[in-house]
Formats: sequence, C-alpha cells, structure tokens
Amino acid sequence: MATNEFIFLMVGLFSLWLGASLTVKGMENLAGLFRVSGLFIGLTVASIGTSIPEIAVSVTGALDRLGGLETSGLVIGDIIGSALNQITLLLGIVALFGILKISKRQWQREGTMLLTAVALVFLVLLDGKVTKLEGFLMIIVYTLYFYNLVREEKKYAKVQRRPAIHTFWDISSLIGGILLVIYSSNIVVLNGEILAHTIGVSDALIGIFIIGLGTGLPELAISLYAIKKKDYGISVGNLVGSNITDLLLSFGAGAAISGFIVDPEFISIDMPALFIFTILMLFLFRTRFRLSKREGIILIAAFATYAAVKLLLLA
Repeated sequence: MATNEFIFLMVGLFSLWLGASLTVKGMENLAGLFRVSGLFIGLTVASIGTSIPEIAVSVTGALDRLGGLETSGLVIGDIIGSALNQITLLLGIVALFGILKISKRQWQREGTMLLTAVALVFLVLLDGKVTKLEGFLMIIVYTLYFYNLVREEKKYAKVQRRPAIHTFWDISSLIGGILLVIYSSNIVVLNGEILAHTIGVSDALIGIFIIGLGTGLPELAISLYAIKKKDYGISVGNLVGSNITDLLLSFGAGAAISGFIVDPEFISIDMPALFIFTILMLFLFRTRFRLSKREGIILIAAFATYAAVKLLLLA
C-alpha cells in the first residue's frame, strides 16, 4: 500500500513542477510587456509563480484540515523545508553552474526582508499554534513588501527591452499551469499524509524532505535556465524572492483559512537552522556581492549537515 502512495506522491510532485513551469513561462512573457528588470521579475513574477506549489499545498492543506484531516505538519514542514532547501541546496547547485551577482542595495533590501520574514514566522510558531489573524498579518507584511518593490522598480529601473509576446499561448500557459498545480497539490497533500502514517515517519519530516524538496523543483529549473541565459537577476531574485513569498504569502494564505498546530521540532530544530542558514547565505553574498562555486559548495555542505542531523534524531 505504501508503494502506491509513494508513486502517487511522486506523480503529484512532478505535476506540481510541470504546472508551475507552465505558469511561470506565461507570467514571465506577459511581464515583458512592462519592460521591468530581471531582478524584479525574479522577485515578483518568477518567485510567486514558482511558489504556486507551496501556496497550493498550504491552501489545500488548510481546506483539508477544515474537513477533519490534520495536515499542519505537512504544510509547515513544506514551507520551512522549501525555504531551507532553496537557500542552501538549491542556491548551492545553481552557484556551481555560474556566478550569481547582486548589488549592495539589493543585498540590503532583500536580506533585510528575508531575515524579517524568518523572524516573523519564528515568532508566530513559538506559542505552538498559528492563528487565522497571524495568517492575515503575514499576508499584509508581504503585500507591503511587494508594494515597495514596485515603487522602487519605477524609481531605479532603466530597462528598454521588450521580448516577443504571444499573448494567447502565454495566457493559456498561465491558466493551464495554475489548474494543474491546484489539482496536483491535493494529490501531494493527501498521499503525503497517508505515506507518513503508513511508514511511521512524522508529517514534519515528510513535509521538509520530500514535499519541501519536490516543490522547490520549479525554483531550481527557472534559476538554472536563467543562469544559462546569464540573467543573474532572475536567478537570484527567484530563489531569494521565493523564500520571502513562501514564508509570508504561501504560509499566510493557508493559516488565514484554518490556522495550524505546530510540531515542537519545528521550533527547536528547523526554524533555528533556517535562521542560521539565512545569515550564512547573506554573509557569503556580502563578501563580494556574488556567489561562486566555492560558496555554493559551502551551502550544499550546510544542507547535508542539517539533513544528517535530522536523520540521526529520527533514528
């Protein structure tokens, strides 16, 4: 029986990746009409698009919870796991294929917001539950951040390019991708829950390592593609921006619907690890405002250490 659930889980994760990829392609092309910078696309269009799996899993998990199925561990594990994976393993992998660059102003702005998002989620989790009001608060904070991005883009951006636009296909890609993501997210949540109970592994662990890694595939695919095209803004903005989006918008959307119960392990191990790794990532970027293969290896090693500790605690 566990084999069937695992197969369905993998199919669901692949569908999430495919759906998000279609969504982002449509969103990026349509955003080109407005002639915005690569970093802005990465922080907004790409990061929201590639965070659709996390948003869908969070919202679907919340709805399932209202229906009587306890999904808090999977949802919170997915959000934290996705954030951990993106700033360590995925960012490290992307850095192996090319040097990631960011300006000092961008480092200060995104670094401050990322640390704020991590700290806010940590505080929300501390009392062992996440309320609907706290969910709305996270959404409000993200909305203010998004507004500031738009305001600064208008002030600083000097972009004169306009890519080819195929409106019908781009809209079709956007709508089709969203529908596929919504459908497949339900498959992921339900089969992840069944698998966790079948093999005796906690929902939190399934959420962090299986679903968290799986829903991070769109970010990895888009960032690697951007590196290949030497569009460093999209690559960096996508990974860093997705973390901010996941922690505030994705998590907040689910919490605003049903609220969640917090596994103590998230507070004692996973959130401190996320805070430490966020500081490490920002420190590595701060040296020359770039991330090369050496720094990428350090981030991958950090993730490997975290994974080893989690598995040892499980044993």
